[in-house]
Amino acid sequence: MLSPEPLKKPCPVQGLVREEKYYTRACPVQRLFGASLHTNPALFSSIPMYLLSINHHRKNQNALEALLHAYISWGWEEEDLGESTLFTIYFDQEKTCRIFKGLVLENCPGADIQEKKVPLQDWNSAWKDFFKPIEVDERFIILPDWLKNTSQDRISIIITPKMAFGTGHHATTHLCLQAVSRLYARGLLPPDTRFLDLGTGSGILGIACAKLGMTGLGVDIDPTAVGNALENIAANRVGERFQVVEGEIASLDPDIKFDLILCNILSSTLQQLAREILMRLNPSGVLILSGIIDYQAPRLAKHYQELGLPKPVELKNQEWSALIWTGSCKKNQNP
Repeated sequence: MLSPEPLKKPCPVQGLVREEKYYTRACPVQRLFGASLHTNPALFSSIPMYLLSINHHRKNQNALEALLHAYISWGWEEEDLGESTLFTIYFDQEKTCRIFKGLVLENCPGADIQEKKVPLQDWNSAWKDFFKPIEVDERFIILPDWLKNTSQDRISIIITPKMAFGTGHHATTHLCLQAVSRLYARGLLPPDTRFLDLGTGSGILGIACAKLGMTGLGVDIDPTAVGNALENIAANRVGERFQVVEGEIASLDPDIKFDLILCNILSSTLQQLAREILMRLNPSGVLILSGIIDYQAPRLAKHYQELGLPKPVELKNQEWSALIWTGSCKKNQNP
């Protein structure tokens, strides 16, 4: 486990903190929360879990929601209690549970927090009960590996769910897949499209593109994410079309251009990497940016427009947005 050093850097949102050099979908502070969060839930069948319950008034939830979205990338439960909301979070280590509890106490006055140890149980079975197939438009369906042999009328994306990587349930992943589906339907992503999936995580986006006939590369700085993506690539039999490497975008050959770049990562990192991203996008290529809270979208769009792109099309899902450009030298077409 790492020391709490990454928590020192100030974050502009609600005075919270975040180490911003990582750009994988999994929050960087997760590294502080222990490597076991990256592993298969089957491994949790022999260890206790720690539960944090936070009851907070609905009118003052902004700071708490910012903390949850920033640091609890593996998910949480919400229960509407009328004037308040009950948030429930599970941790695999007591220390990390208390670190997050301290952040809540510091940034969310008035929150009623309860902490307790959860008895041993079969977490693998619980995970299977939780995971439900996810449909995206009329084109894709995301299935866990234990349902891979079921008959489907959509393109199946098979994944081995991991606690720290995208399962497709999150709105940001759904937005990216929705954009790909609709752009493909309009003929803007033909089979000869070469794509880059930046911060690939579980590889869902790249696998979807590969199953539509495209070829490309996934990049992630987290070796555990790369390992998970490789498992999913094998399960979907798209290894000839989609490869994943460990590294940063800056490590890629700048002379290699992509027809499609997908980035489902932090908004602040999308801004920091804007020049690197655009350097690798073909002049008439498609750019899909996600991982953006809706109020961040105008500022991020303006930043990319200042670098030469036209006004993007914006897709929304709950409080999340995706920005789509269908050609930096052509008028944008709505997906």
